[in-house]
Amino acid sequence: MDSNSVNNRRPRVSFALLVAVTAGVFLFLSAFFQSDPSAQTDVRIGVQAKGTMKSPLQLARFRGDGPVGSLPSEGRAIARKDFELSGVFVVGDVEPLEGKPVADPSMTGTVRVEGKVEPGASASFFQFRGQAIDVGTGEVALDRTYPFTGASLRETMHRFVDDVLEALTGERGIAETKIAYVQQNGREKEIWVMDYDGENGRQVTHDRSLALSPTWAPWGTEIAFTTFKRGNPDLYLFDLTRGASYPFSTRPGLNTAPCYSPDGKWIALTLSRDGNSEVYLVSRDAQTAKRLTRNTVIDTSPSFSPSGREIAFTSNRTGSPQVFVMDVEGLNQRLLTIEGSYNDSPQWSPKGDKITYAARHDGIFDVIVMDATGSNPIQITSSAGHNENPHWSPDGRKIVFSSSREGKRQIFMMNSDGSDVVRLTQGSESFNPSWGPRPKSRLTVRGETSGGKAAGG
Repeated sequence: MDSNSVNNRRPRVSFALLVAVTAGVFLFLSAFFQSDPSAQTDVRIGVQAKGTMKSPLQLARFRGDGPVGSLPSEGRAIARKDFELSGVFVVGDVEPLEGKPVADPSMTGTVRVEGKVEPGASASFFQFRGQAIDVGTGEVALDRTYPFTGASLRETMHRFVDDVLEALTGERGIAETKIAYVQQNGREKEIWVMDYDGENGRQVTHDRSLALSPTWAPWGTEIAFTTFKRGNPDLYLFDLTRGASYPFSTRPGLNTAPCYSPDGKWIALTLSRDGNSEVYLVSRDAQTAKRLTRNTVIDTSPSFSPSGREIAFTSNRTGSPQVFVMDVEGLNQRLLTIEGSYNDSPQWSPKGDKITYAARHDGIFDVIVMDATGSNPIQITSSAGHNENPHWSPDGRKIVFSSSREGKRQIFMMNSDGSDVVRLTQGSESFNPSWGPRPKSRLTVRGETSGGKAAGG
């Protein structure tokens, strides 16, 4: 049993130091102590979901039937952006289909998407019927109707696009996911959450202090983060459903760099309860703490493998920060990175075959992706400025990261091979992104997703 009472006495940390320690968790820890490409999924109809190989998608103009105003064009614009950002499709514009789809073997592997908006049961409700059609065979791969209100149009389009991705590739898309991050205004840093495409950013914490290192619980309604609002770097949990935070680990010294286990029963984090930063496991009820590392150096930045059986982390036990991996019990600790003099912030890919991290070369940080064995490291960013804090999308096709390539640090998204870089945030400095989980699949039996007639027929 381990006490983590909020009333524990804790050392004060100078505000100037705290302002200077946001470039990365390892830099943060160093300052603190000195101051005292996804694997291919099952593919249906030849749709590719790997690397830069993209399949053609014909996106028809969405029809409107009745008093629906601009909803068809607005919905189509949202869906188009989602398909483009998926990393799976090259999107082209076509007119709506007249009649039933007809097979065109010369266009095998091409997808056609149709949509239609109609009034719903009452004045404030509508319904959207969306279809995905295999142009090569004329087969309807997805045919679904979605009730919605004007306020839920974006959510409905995100859901439709994710349904299409799941029906065609066997794996759900990421359009319904969200990204947590840190936004800095003046000397204050707060946790924010936005849609995966950078829209609808909203402030989560309002502590008027320093908040760092947000990470999502597997169930998607809780975020763990470090806050200095009581003077010590404490770990809090924010309940997005209730809109409130509460303390999780307030032990004297560091409580930072959290990462949930895949089953949500444990949180790996960095504690410095004995004056040195080590990786611990703390049970979700905050009652049990297990120490995993035991060194006179800095061990931090834990990241669970998808299986929950291994943890990657950063340590400077070899003389400089490097990426290590160990069993979940803390055994079999071994070095993964052998190239570069400063490697930090490892993040395991959703399929467990890759690890991404930030590496410093000639004073500049860039994002690296390597095999989970430590082999084949590939630098996937090369623009000016620092590129840090990489984090995988739930499908492993994308990586979100922070970069100062355009001046202030902002959040960017790219394919897992470094292509198709998109800026997500604007204005105030933003960093420490963490990609949230996907909602559970809503697709049911195949019978519901096939066999319908075209939306325009």
